[in-house]
Amino acid sequence: MKKKIIFGIAAPIAMIGFPIFAISCASNKLNSEIIKLNTKDNLYQKFDVTDFHNVGKIFDTKVKYNIRKDGIRVPVEQTLWEYFNYAEGEIVNLADGDTMTVRITQQPKILPNGSTITLSNTIKIRIPLIDTLEENTSNVGEEEKRLAHIDSEYARSMLPVGAKVRMISKNWNDKSYDRVVASVFFGENFTRNFAIEMLAAGYTLAKIEKVNVIDFLADYNKPEDEARELYSYTIPYAAYAINYGILNKKGFYGEPHNFKDPYVLASKYLEHGEALINSSLFILHPSLWAKNAIKSNSENNIYKFLESKNQNKE
Repeated sequence: MKKKIIFGIAAPIAMIGFPIFAISCASNKLNSEIIKLNTKDNLYQKFDVTDFHNVGKIFDTKVKYNIRKDGIRVPVEQTLWEYFNYAEGEIVNLADGDTMTVRITQQPKILPNGSTITLSNTIKIRIPLIDTLEENTSNVGEEEKRLAHIDSEYARSMLPVGAKVRMISKNWNDKSYDRVVASVFFGENFTRNFAIEMLAAGYTLAKIEKVNVIDFLADYNKPEDEARELYSYTIPYAAYAINYGILNKKGFYGEPHNFKDPYVLASKYLEHGEALINSSLFILHPSLWAKNAIKSNSENNIYKFLESKNQNKE
């Protein structure tokens, strides 16, 4: 798994200065009620983010928009699967916990404007929204490799060779090194999202980029039939999932590892562990933030953002 420098979800968060292995946070305040996202967003009144094994159902939602075709305005109605130009395939292998190779069995369909996208018969995929420990780089230590092997094996148990998957992408031409960046869904009717499952299982930190946060804040409470940015649909599930995994001592937070909080997990990353904590803060419940971090607010934390929106509606 090759690494890129992550500067955090917003400049103030990226500038937090602390040794990630010596942080005290208020994780004892976490409980099953406060990690629920109390949202008035019309879409999430219909789709419960605590039901994180069924993320794919939200993409059955139909959206409407207009295109120009031969100079004429043409209305289009599609499911979100179609809007994000889904492809299907079978797992060839998983290199680690966030990188996999897929053999394409169904190419993306022709777009309403007539354009087409043709993927290679076999593609490497980089999973968005997460960044797992490094297993296949020679300069990482034995502890990180050992832990990375554990999260990779969990990933392989979910997606064994031959497993059928459905993939959607913000842009099929968007690549991270030689890998296509795409969200992967699996299981019956493709309802389970791989990144969300890894977060809920306690095996990874999140990788929420600043642009993802900006998009989510701008997309809040749009009409159900108006398309949002791709990760605006999955970030609420990611928020519940990562806090669920920590609260319920899943993966590295449980036996035999017993990591106290995500800062301990971040300390196991050879490269940019501190940056990964910063890029997780938007979806971490504020009770998990380090005491010497900047104060959480409606612009840098999803729980605070939803709280502010709920207050404005009262």
